[in-house]
Amino acid sequence: MSTDLAEKEREFIAALAEDTGRDLAGWMAAIGETGLRQRNDIIDWLRHQGFQFQWASWLERIHHNDGRLIYADTGNQPRTASRQPSPRDSGRDSGRYPARDAGDEPPARARPFRDLKPQPPPAAPTQPPVIGDPIQHLLSDAKGLRPLAEHVLREVGRAVPTTEFAATATFVMMSAPTPFAALHAGPKKLRLYANFGPAGVNRSIPAEPANKSAPPFREMLVLDDVRNVDEDFQRLIRAAAAR
Repeated sequence: MSTDLAEKEREFIAALAEDTGRDLAGWMAAIGETGLRQRNDIIDWLRHQGFQFQWASWLERIHHNDGRLIYADTGNQPRTASRQPSPRDSGRDSGRYPARDAGDEPPARARPFRDLKPQPPPAAPTQPPVIGDPIQHLLSDAKGLRPLAEHVLREVGRAVPTTEFAATATFVMMSAPTPFAALHAGPKKLRLYANFGPAGVNRSIPAEPANKSAPPFREMLVLDDVRNVDEDFQRLIRAAAAR
């Protein structure tokens, strides 16, 4: 190989403490303290700490490998993780990020951030709401779009971590602490209502009623594809919460 993958990996790991304030052991401990087990959830958390995807994915891969480097002392052949997959390692992991590949290369040291102040790990994930939860009842109206509706709520929570969710009439209302957005879950499209202001000029449209209910905010986003929930979506959510 033209690139010494083991050396590239060592350089990446050696730079962690200087670039992020934590060395490899510190990040492995921090990941463990989150209580997260699924690959996508770990990558999401690392990206929330400031990592670009390639860095986050490689740290998750090392964590999956019991904290051992992938290429160290293996002659550029990827090490096989000793931990047996848990049933919780599947399911929601599929489809959100590219799957691990034995031929993946470790990321180059690229200094994706300089002023990162590592955040404390979040509390361990709570149990999912019970079937009778009013929010779950509203989301059930989305039918085939229900997974997308749940993803939208998760991404709103990521964009504004202090968000509180409540079922109000036909809407899932989001407050932090003042109401700033509302989701209406329909079987053909999701409507996310908010006052986005200038931030939404190229994406939002005038709000329309939902099931004859007056719209709770002046503007809305129409969501029918997971690709609608991108970084620009999070920007708009933060803008709405700040108004």
